[in-house]
Amino acid sequence: MTGLRLSQIVEIADRLFPFNLAEPWDNCGIQIGDPDRLVSAIAFSLDPSVLTINYAVEHSCALLITHHPVLLEPLRTLTWNHYPGRTLLAAARSGVDILSLHTNLDAAPGGLNDYLAKVIGMEEVITPSAAPCARMGMLACPIRIAELAAGLARVLNLPHLRVVSESDCEVQSVFSVCGSGMGYLKEALLYKPDVMVTGDVKYHAACEALEMGIPVIDAGHFGLEKGAPEVLATAFRKEFEHMGLDIACFTCEREKDPFFDIYHC
Repeated sequence: MTGLRLSQIVEIADRLFPFNLAEPWDNCGIQIGDPDRLVSAIAFSLDPSVLTINYAVEHSCALLITHHPVLLEPLRTLTWNHYPGRTLLAAARSGVDILSLHTNLDAAPGGLNDYLAKVIGMEEVITPSAAPCARMGMLACPIRIAELAAGLARVLNLPHLRVVSESDCEVQSVFSVCGSGMGYLKEALLYKPDVMVTGDVKYHAACEALEMGIPVIDAGHFGLEKGAPEVLATAFRKEFEHMGLDIACFTCEREKDPFFDIYHC
């Protein structure tokens, strides 16, 4: 057997990263596509975009599996001049179906937040009951927050990151959330971590964290989640091999952080 129907791939996705773990507001699953379509090659990316759809086409993939969904809000129009219309029309014209695994990938065991915990070097990792898209753990030994931030930037190949802290204090217990995690600040307070690691930290959230005594490392949304395609591809490859299926998996490496640095001397 060399292929599976899209509906069967959705069933595999549900086994690997259960959809019932997704946040209520989320929209995981098929974004556009035919459940009966036969798939023999899959492309994986962080975002659904014209760029990643073109990557799927170049690799003869009938399916693009992404972390971020295309559709989160109801659409009134579907045009090439606006997102997500441009992405959906490109997918339809190119014959590429899109399946998104979002907060279920964040929450599931072996998913994106477990990957981030390993990158940070956390041990004794638990999933907070009130914050399933987060992880709490310990570093092997205390470390200065600046050193932890520098190490994280090095491992993730980030040009920079931001630190919210009143001093270069020692930290050991870590509360981590990939993507935009400051909505979990109150849950983090219950565990009294030495530091919180997440992305997309806004000014007022940073001020609140300082007031509450929790330093924060902001490694950016893209920086913390750019590993999602490989996490997804690795999980699906293993499952396909276990099932004796010859389905090619391609990881898109063309995506870039939409932000870039300008240095003024």
